[in-house]
Amino acid sequence: TYIPQLALLYQDARGFQHVISHGIELSKKCMVLYGSTAAANTNSQDAIEIDGKPAASIMPPPGEQLKKSRIEGGSAMLVSVPPAKTAGGGTKATALGGVLILGQRQITYHSTAEGATKVLPIGQALLLSCCPVVEKEGSSSSSGDEDMLRYLLGDETGRIHLLVVGRKGGLVANLHFETLGTASVSSALVYLGSGMVFVGSQFANSQLVQILDNPVPVSAVSNSESEESKDGANPLEETTYLQTLEEYTNLGPIVDFDLRPTGDESKDDSVGTNNYRQSVVVTCSGVAKDGTVRLVRNGVGMKEQAEVEMEGIKGMWSLRRGFDEQDDTFLVQSFVRETRILGVQSSKDLEMDGSTDMDDDDEEEEGGALAEVTIGGFNSSKSTLFAGNVSVGGADLLVQVVDDSVRI
Repeated sequence: TYIPQLALLYQDARGFQHVISHGIELSKKCMVLYGSTAAANTNSQDAIEIDGKPAASIMPPPGEQLKKSRIEGGSAMLVSVPPAKTAGGGTKATALGGVLILGQRQITYHSTAEGATKVLPIGQALLLSCCPVVEKEGSSSSSGDEDMLRYLLGDETGRIHLLVVGRKGGLVANLHFETLGTASVSSALVYLGSGMVFVGSQFANSQLVQILDNPVPVSAVSNSESEESKDGANPLEETTYLQTLEEYTNLGPIVDFDLRPTGDESKDDSVGTNNYRQSVVVTCSGVAKDGTVRLVRNGVGMKEQAEVEMEGIKGMWSLRRGFDEQDDTFLVQSFVRETRILGVQSSKDLEMDGSTDMDDDDEEEEGGALAEVTIGGFNSSKSTLFAGNVSVGGADLLVQVVDDSVRI
């Protein structure tokens, strides 16, 4: 099998952008640079096993290693495209996928192994977020030797786009790009299934939106908008595939604010001043099209779903027991100088690599309860920069990135 490949997008001293890939040697815990060859130590305890047997891992031949020079300037994101599945539903151990290069004027698919490059021109747009559209098992968009991969993209104007990668005979045949509608400017997109998408925004209110099967007039899904916001809308955008189901208030980013008096006024003639019973904070919130002026009285309204008393959290990531599992099991919490992990405690003991740490005094609740656990291989004495699930050669792995290493 081939060792995992890490694709990098970089810019040289002359301003040209390129894409190159390097190998990750899991058994030796090192990086194999492009053009090098390496074989894994199959005697190592960390070697990947397939069907219970150690799998010899090597770098792909030089002619198949991913590399693309002088791509479109302004590209800022890479999206991995997995190799096509075989008739049995698996993936060849020596199959290599490609990458989507998201630029400001075009989207490029490139696979050195396939010898294929597909370019799709798009309108001027800076793409900020991306997520794959993965439905539950049994609702696959594959038929015969044809299948499709779908991705949701969010740009700087708040538009949500659908990118479809069509494959035939295991090779990418075409790219299709369609604008679904406009939501908040997204920092992150998460597809929840059944056409529902969470739009996470640092620049406006986050939203839960539904992708409709057929377009509807914009006025039908924006009855709550003010007349001023309607006057500022693009007249060309008359229909949309998006319907906002719920919004989650976000006052940030606050560019400026002022404290203004309000309520009843009483004048004190002895000192020549006015006394007000309460004041209101007027904030300039949001960015660009999502900019608003908001009034804050007596704190910020909040709908509490759950509460865990912890201070100083710098970042959080959810992890699953296995890559293909639907439900999350662990919550990784990163602090300034340490990392803590909460796990869902059920009837089965939470064991990861034979190492757990739970409070046995906690009574088990139906559906599971959160308890602090440890995961073997994770460095709990340092702040975590990223954590996630990966699948390599059929093996379920967890990744932790700290300031001086990547732990798998």
